[in-house]
Amino acid sequence: QQQQQQQQLPPHSSDPEEELPRVLLALQTVYAPNVGGVGVGGNNTSGNGSSSSSPFDRRDVADRYLTSFQRTAVAWIVCDRLLSTSSSNTSASSNEDSTLSTQRQFFAAQTLHAKCLSDVHQLPPDSLPSLRDSLVHHFISHATDSVRANIENRPANRPLVTRLAMAIAALAVQLSWHTCLNDISTNVLSPHPELGPAVLELFRSIPEEADSNRLVVSREEDLWSYRDMLRNSSNIVLGLCEHAVQSTKSSGFDDVATTEAVLSCLQSWIRIVDMDPYLLEKTVLVPWVFELLGDSTNGGFELAVDVVVELLRTYPSHRKGNEGLIFSIIPKAMALGQDSSAVVGGAGVSVSPFQKSIQEEDEDGMRGYCRIFTEMGESYSTLILSHEEMNQGALVELVLRCSAIPDPDIAGITLHFWYRFVMGLEDLEPFEYRQIKIDSFSGQLTRLLSICTNLLRYPVGVEDLSADRLEDIEVNRSYFADTIDDCCRLLGGDAVLRNIGGALEEECHRVAALPQNRQPSDWHGIEAHLYAIQTIAMYVPSDEPQVIPFVMGLIPQLPTQVPLLRATACRAVGKFAPWLGRHPSYLQPLLPYLAQGLSIPKCAHSSAVAIREICENCQTMGDAALQLYDGIVAARDLQRGTPGSGEDFVIDLKNEIEVLEGVCKAISTKLLNDPSINSNVINGYINQLAQPIMTSMKVIASPEYSASPKQMSAELSRLTVLVQHLRLPKQSSFSRSDFILSLMKESWPMLDSVSKKHPRDFNCGEKLCRLHKHAMRECGAASYAPMLEPLSDQIVGNFSVSILSPYLYLASICVSEFGRNPAYSQLLFGMMANLSNSVFNSCRTVDDLTAHPDVVEEFFYLAGRMINYCPGPLVQSPLLNSLLQYAALGMKLDHRDANRGTLNFLEATVSYSLKLRTASALNAIEEASLAALEKAILAEGEPLVINLALALLGDLPAYRLDHGSGSIAGVLFHLNMLCPQLLFQWIQPPLVSAPEHAKSAFLGSLQSQVSRRDEFNSNVRKFTSVCERSRKLQNSERRQ
Repeated sequence: QQQQQQQQLPPHSSDPEEELPRVLLALQTVYAPNVGGVGVGGNNTSGNGSSSSSPFDRRDVADRYLTSFQRTAVAWIVCDRLLSTSSSNTSASSNEDSTLSTQRQFFAAQTLHAKCLSDVHQLPPDSLPSLRDSLVHHFISHATDSVRANIENRPANRPLVTRLAMAIAALAVQLSWHTCLNDISTNVLSPHPELGPAVLELFRSIPEEADSNRLVVSREEDLWSYRDMLRNSSNIVLGLCEHAVQSTKSSGFDDVATTEAVLSCLQSWIRIVDMDPYLLEKTVLVPWVFELLGDSTNGGFELAVDVVVELLRTYPSHRKGNEGLIFSIIPKAMALGQDSSAVVGGAGVSVSPFQKSIQEEDEDGMRGYCRIFTEMGESYSTLILSHEEMNQGALVELVLRCSAIPDPDIAGITLHFWYRFVMGLEDLEPFEYRQIKIDSFSGQLTRLLSICTNLLRYPVGVEDLSADRLEDIEVNRSYFADTIDDCCRLLGGDAVLRNIGGALEEECHRVAALPQNRQPSDWHGIEAHLYAIQTIAMYVPSDEPQVIPFVMGLIPQLPTQVPLLRATACRAVGKFAPWLGRHPSYLQPLLPYLAQGLSIPKCAHSSAVAIREICENCQTMGDAALQLYDGIVAARDLQRGTPGSGEDFVIDLKNEIEVLEGVCKAISTKLLNDPSINSNVINGYINQLAQPIMTSMKVIASPEYSASPKQMSAELSRLTVLVQHLRLPKQSSFSRSDFILSLMKESWPMLDSVSKKHPRDFNCGEKLCRLHKHAMRECGAASYAPMLEPLSDQIVGNFSVSILSPYLYLASICVSEFGRNPAYSQLLFGMMANLSNSVFNSCRTVDDLTAHPDVVEEFFYLAGRMINYCPGPLVQSPLLNSLLQYAALGMKLDHRDANRGTLNFLEATVSYSLKLRTASALNAIEEASLAALEKAILAEGEPLVINLALALLGDLPAYRLDHGSGSIAGVLFHLNMLCPQLLFQWIQPPLVSAPEHAKSAFLGSLQSQVSRRDEFNSNVRKFTSVCERSRKLQNSERRQ
């Protein structure tokens, strides 16, 4: 069907006279199907009522035609005619809708801009100057019309003028038009001074187009030369901007358009062109910009903010040569925020623009000044931290005042400054000087703590906000919490805790003084302080005697019906679990509080995590935690027995798993710390934890029970937690390895049955493999060895049915755990061979591989591990050739992880061959392996090298160029060390289309056999960079 739709497009003509009417029809169909010539159904209706068939009966067809047209060479002439306001070739009537005419012209300008960026090769070089002249003519014509439109009170077509400016700027780069600034000033601005704003727009576009990532030039050197010209010509642009500003001032007319044009141009040149700071220091433009910033209601205020921020960012204090500019900026910027001490009319101190914006709650003003002061703080950080006294605290104070703005979005602008400020203080040397500096700023840092804590408050009515909005608030809160954490590193946990703890007590007294009916709803301040306190838990010693006792006593008394408050309280309990471990008397009222929280959705996870953290840190929690979990199990059993309950869980599974993990750790602590516990007690605990899981497993594994994948995954997850986290005392007659083996042997038939009930369910397969992985690793290879053969059979059988990647990953784990032992080499190779057969049979084509990228990734990682851990049987078998052939297919898959896995296997194979080749002595098995590897590489290496070459050229995926284990450069490097002549022979034909100079340099580096990997990687990067630029040119040529 798609092919049929493509065939509906009429062919493009190289004759502009034929192509122009079609383009006009297509534009009318897209932009105004009901106006004039083309009706909705495709009928071309003229003014006299006659009709004819239109090739564009649908908008999507017309749109595709126009997109295709933009790539053609004829588009240059057609678009030039569309831009001509007096074109006689248009079929539009005299009363044609002006909007359609505007859209036609903008389409033409947009097309020419895109073609000037990448398609100039379509034109003879000697025709480019005439194209430039034509574009300049259109620019003057339409810019003049825009000026006239303002006078006549009709809409001005500024987007068209902007797009034409961009096209001229892009063509200037292609032409290496080094005199463009002077030429435009002389030939455009001098005879047409009213076009000042338009010319400034053009000057703004010139550096932006030279910096565009869409720009395709034939010679990189010309581009760098052009950029150097821009830097050397900066004075021309500054002069034009100064003249425009002076003209506006002398006219006495508030020309906002000119002001904005000057600011936009200035920002672009500061951002892109590395202008000499001396020019900016001496220009009148910088003082003028700061004048604009004196009042946030001035036209161009936001653009003026952008200019100053760019100026501060581009010329930081750590770069030499910026000193003069910096010290000219500082007093002007500080004047925006500091109240003047001069008496104005005897009325007192004059209020700064920043303070005025705060008083008037002017959001735009506060945001703008906040951006300036924050950027100033970041850019001038070396001055702030300097040993020389320069009243640095005044700038820090301004940023602090910005942080105190009640709007979290505006206050959040400052947070990166505080992060860099803390990092800078921490890096100061020697220690004594660092401490002096920290002490000098400690008052401001202490105030910052209070400010950030207040900004942690939830807004009133947070309960009614959408989930997305609540998530945004939580992200912002985490940023403010990070800043509190940063302060801790400088001020110390004790000082910060006392500060926040004292504020919490004050907030509690304030709420307690409220009428009884208002107290439950006024929880936001308490929650914010609790959030701040739990943020700094890692800095608080476990014997803290004042604040934490107050907090732990407060939590059970908090309102129980506020989930967000309860969630934060639970997190605080968990974070201070080490403290509770030293003060177990506080646990008694907290445990019921946490247990009740498990049944409240918005705080259930926080409660579960807190229970786990308490179990990890409190040695007396064993029996209490087990009792809590028994209650969860009993409730779950009751739920299952209730008709119609379905698959519902008493609490969310992830929360139950958190609790179970904590219970296992608490029981383990109890068993390990009490040597008097005998084997019967240990077995009792094991049965109490394992029996409910095994009972459930038997039920869902039974043939008559229809278990859902969700139920199966849940029981597998619970069993995995038991294997991972239940530790037994070493002196016990029943060791941990014995426990895990016994558990796995008992559950093996059930696991086999469960895996067959939903063989293609990814989640079930992943949970099953995760269980086996942890059982194998926690038990240890030596103890788990009896299970390897049945596990291998289960992996092969399950994978052959499911084709799920977790089984391949589990096979890789088996190889890494047992591969070093020669006794298991054949068993592992047999598993690898069987898995390979399943992969080869199920994924035969690139489309098959595309549908299973995770299988490709894990399969080749498995093959790579076989090479790394037990290569002998694999490399001496015909399977190696098949794997290399399959890798050649896998390299064509456009998927990052699959590509990485494939290259990992290839690099492992080639590097192992090189290792054997360079070894001083080999045993018989290694000699046979080397011979087999060389034979396989000789037979299968050429297609692989061709694919590697195509990846360098950009014709195949190249996600892993030169880094990590498994990359294009890595494979080529090892091949070049192993068989340089073969590599050189194989790689030359696919590189025939590469740029000659780059190809010669790259092949030369291969022949010289570069021995350093970093140097080889650099050569590969240089080659691919040139190839990428060449490919852009070729692609634009193919679009004709």
